[in-house]
Amino acid sequence: MNILSNIEKFTVSQLNYSIKNLIENKFQIVTVIGEVSQVKKHGSGHIYFSLKDEESIISAICWRSVVPNLKLDIEDGVKVEIKGKVTTYSQQSKYQLIVQKMVYEGEGNLLKLLEQRKKRLAELGFFDVSKKKKITKFPSSIGVITSESGAVIKDIIHRVSDRFPTNLIIFPSNVQGKKCLDDIIRGIEYFNIKEENSVDVIIIARGGGSLEDLMPFNEESLVKKIFESKVPIVSAVGHETDYTLCDLVSDLRAPTPSAAIEMIVPSRKEIIVRLLDSENKLKKIFAHIFDNYKLNFKLLSSKIPELLEKVNSYFQDLDHYEQAVGNSLNSYFQKMKLNLYEIIENFSPSNLANIVKLELSRVFNNFEKNIFFINQNVGTKRERFNSKSRELSILSYKQTLKRGFAVVRKEDIIIKSDLEIKQNDKIEIEFSRSKTKAKKI
Repeated sequence: MNILSNIEKFTVSQLNYSIKNLIENKFQIVTVIGEVSQVKKHGSGHIYFSLKDEESIISAICWRSVVPNLKLDIEDGVKVEIKGKVTTYSQQSKYQLIVQKMVYEGEGNLLKLLEQRKKRLAELGFFDVSKKKKITKFPSSIGVITSESGAVIKDIIHRVSDRFPTNLIIFPSNVQGKKCLDDIIRGIEYFNIKEENSVDVIIIARGGGSLEDLMPFNEESLVKKIFESKVPIVSAVGHETDYTLCDLVSDLRAPTPSAAIEMIVPSRKEIIVRLLDSENKLKKIFAHIFDNYKLNFKLLSSKIPELLEKVNSYFQDLDHYEQAVGNSLNSYFQKMKLNLYEIIENFSPSNLANIVKLELSRVFNNFEKNIFFINQNVGTKRERFNSKSRELSILSYKQTLKRGFAVVRKEDIIIKSDLEIKQNDKIEIEFSRSKTKAKKI
């Protein structure tokens, strides 16, 4: 300070440069804990934000060259631990922190952040059970998004081979670090777009890890991508104790990659055992049914009468009916013969003549009576007819015409008033014995 104070006058640049040297020489690499706020992601790729605690705030910058190396996303409200260098920005007369490394500050803060994110996404319906897609019981092709090296992929291939050989399509992906999120999203898009690589189900798999290692699987962009996938997705991230937002949004959650295969790929051995068991059951059922039908057939067969005996019985009935009919006819003819003999004995020509005369007398008497009644009825009808004719003649308008009247018609319609006829209308006038045409002038 004594050296600087010996200068009588400073320019603004000299003063700012002196302060810059003083601060940067005093502080080398520092570690600062605080809460991120006022995040601004510039088009250049640099990220500008503030770091604050309960009492103070400091500006911070993360150059775009450093951003890919971070294991987290810089967002408001996140508590972080930053390693960096303190410097000044003379154009605005402020000091700031240049980020070199950044991690989450404490697991409790991470859990709080995840809980807030989980609550927000749940309210948007991303975790609704009703929106889960159904996974086929016998997938013919499975897409796997995981690292192409390591124990996970080998374990998956081994489990598929043991249980039920199925076509596997591997999409190599980083499952840790900054590239992890982008790789997994590209893998989901790959299996949803490529028709030649279409699969029945997608598995996102990786082994266990720390909460920070699994943070890419808690990112909101991945949750949305899984939710929008047309292909069902199984999350097999971490071990049984690990739980991510990727697990919640997926259509099925498996505690481990091996468990994922066991949950979606049927066991060939179990299928064979079940088929054999079903076969034995069907054989027993078939044998039981066959025995029942065989027994029923025997019972029904025993109830069928001997056909020859039945026919002979019918022949016996016919013989009986034939004998009865013959006896009845003989009795009837014998009775009729006796009646005929009796009639012949009682018959005489004189009696027949008397009967004929009596019947003729009755016929003539009935004929005369009928003639009388017919003539009487015809006279009555003729008198009524003449009476009705006279009444009809009296009511006819022809009689009125004979007294000097006439009927005027226009197009066969009787005219009752002069107002019904217009000038030059043609009319017809009917007299008692003739008709004439006329026109109104």
